[in-house]
Amino acid sequence: MISFIEFDSDNIVGMHVSDKLSDEDFDAIEVLLEERMREYDQLRLYVELEGYEGMSLKSYLKDFKMGIKHWDRFEKEAVVTRKEWISKLTGIADELFSEVKAFSFDEKEEAKEWVQE
Repeated sequence: MISFIEFDSDNIVGMHVSDKLSDEDFDAIEVLLEERMREYDQLRLYVELEGYEGMSLKSYLKDFKMGIKHWDRFEKEAVVTRKEWISKLTGIADELFSEVKAFSFDEKEEAKEWVQE
């Protein structure tokens, strides 16, 4: 399930993801990102993963394809999570793509500030 979080700047896309991300949820994310990429050269992402249980193989493949296609369009990504394995993956993503940093839910406000800097 997805809900979007508003930021003062439209080049920051904020979202709260809980439970399993459906294909329809991922499609909504993709549409919003494509729309914002028509307006901005660089986007920043703020993602809260609370109780995240993954997504379908179809959505993983679409996510991977979008990431490869637009790897240079994402300037920064703040990931707020309770899961250690996701925190570790952000370190890999930080090396390969944009500036990515993991935060705990206790650091949610710090994550929001960091992604806006």
